[in-house]
Amino acid sequence: MSDSRRDFLQSILMGGAFAPMMGTASGGRMFERLLAAAAQSNNLAAGPAQGAHDSQKFWDNFGVAVNPPSVAAGDRTRGLFSHKKPDAGAAALGRQIDFFHYNPADGSMRFATSIDTKEMLDHSGDVTASLQVNGLRMAAEDRAQFNQLQSAQLRLDVVQERSLMQTVLDPMAWTSLATLFPGSSGQLPPMQNLSFDPGAASAKMKQVLLPGGSGQWAVNLSMAHKESAFCSALKTVSGSIGKFAPIVGLPQIGVEALQGFSSLYGAFEQRTTFLLNSFPQLAFATQQARVAAQSQQGLNLVSGDYILVPHVYTDQLTPHLDQVELRQGYLVPKGAPSNSSVIDQALGLKPDITYLSATIGFTPIKPQPLNVS
Repeated sequence: MSDSRRDFLQSILMGGAFAPMMGTASGGRMFERLLAAAAQSNNLAAGPAQGAHDSQKFWDNFGVAVNPPSVAAGDRTRGLFSHKKPDAGAAALGRQIDFFHYNPADGSMRFATSIDTKEMLDHSGDVTASLQVNGLRMAAEDRAQFNQLQSAQLRLDVVQERSLMQTVLDPMAWTSLATLFPGSSGQLPPMQNLSFDPGAASAKMKQVLLPGGSGQWAVNLSMAHKESAFCSALKTVSGSIGKFAPIVGLPQIGVEALQGFSSLYGAFEQRTTFLLNSFPQLAFATQQARVAAQSQQGLNLVSGDYILVPHVYTDQLTPHLDQVELRQGYLVPKGAPSNSSVIDQALGLKPDITYLSATIGFTPIKPQPLNVS
């Protein structure tokens, strides 16, 4: 690692960027373990740095995607993100996420990009958002790779598009990190164990405030080499095997702190193999937020269930959208017997694809009436 990069990481650490993480028991333990590994090897990436993707480059660019304009660039405008685009080459393009929305009313599956503005929440104010991971299904080739690498990390990020108090505070971010290690069999844990509630890492992830009804979110699932210091530290902190275990929840940190955490995270992780990969994606929860944006960019979202599919598998799923339905967080053949195992049906589903299912909820914040006596 270059001296300039070490200096950067040291400066953001000394500046208190990681105070929220250090304020949690699990976050403190993880940080201590990583620093111990660094001290032993005199290198922030002790152990094998093996993986298909340059995580260090990706997480540096992840920070660019949400960081406000720097003071060096001129007068700073609080609450506005930089228009500098992250380096697309830093992402695992085949693992970029395509979002599908499931409508239980008619059992239909569609690209989330087809959600019309009129379907969205009709609310002119702020909203709270909740996110629940219902399940993860891996294609055979991805399961084989997990069984070889023996670890996976799920990171969820939600970032405000603007601050609640634009003249005082910067936009805030919520980050939740969970890790997955195989059970005693050394294989991928049973699918029924692959759900995750971000609120388990931080209670404040249960209701994330989105001023104006819009924000950015990102979902990343990666696999690191089992012999790396990074995995060793995570395994020590998690204390759990055979399921997604919450590691760190960073509630309401500034976007600059998020950039610092992401850069340090990438420095430790160095190289991973991504299963799901995304930069922060602009999303709208209300009709008014979409109209006010005056832009075609960003996703329209409604409360409900979503399937997140790596782009490499999208073409395989698309011809079968009218042949599948969602049950208990997993895709199964439409009309499959209700008395048979959902897990067995999901495992045997063709096409054989990797996906993550999630439920997103939006609740309008309504002004409290004034109590005039």
